[in-house]
Amino acid sequence: MNPEPGRDTASGVVVREATAQDAAALVDLRALMFEAMGTPSELLEHDAWRDAALAWFSRRIGTAEDVRVVVAEVDGTVAAGIVGEVTSLIPGPGTPNGSVGLISNVATFPTYRGRGLAGLVTDDLLRWFSSSTDVTRVDLFATPGGARIYEPRGFVNRSFPGMSLSVRRETTRAAPMSPQGS
Repeated sequence: MNPEPGRDTASGVVVREATAQDAAALVDLRALMFEAMGTPSELLEHDAWRDAALAWFSRRIGTAEDVRVVVAEVDGTVAAGIVGEVTSLIPGPGTPNGSVGLISNVATFPTYRGRGLAGLVTDDLLRWFSSSTDVTRVDLFATPGGARIYEPRGFVNRSFPGMSLSVRRETTRAAPMSPQGS
């Protein structure tokens, strides 16, 4: 049986909803996730994405109904984390209301790996999706190492692999328009 959120699950381990004070640790965990996914180290070193991620976590944690961020603490230190978001898609046969959960940012600091923390935060998030949202499906993208966490919880590979396209944007901002719109 999986423990309820916030209860000690083992010596010194507590699973809880993240707070804004956890934002910096969550950005560090996000960098570990990207590293595990093969992101080049030179890209991980850029402050721009880290600053934007810190702002996102600071702004969204505890304030957005469609987002839940969970951490596992070991002896008061954030050791693992996960993000869940409710997304709205066009309804279809497998998602009659169009509400789909998305799991991301699953990572554990190396010192704490092998203790089942990623599974604990995943279980907390799945309980939230089930009891507090209207999602009819939960999606995630797993590394080969991460798949072992999700498969026992019922996740399966989809028939069609995910694909993505990076959209290049200018790094400079456009000048604001004048009040006349010109």
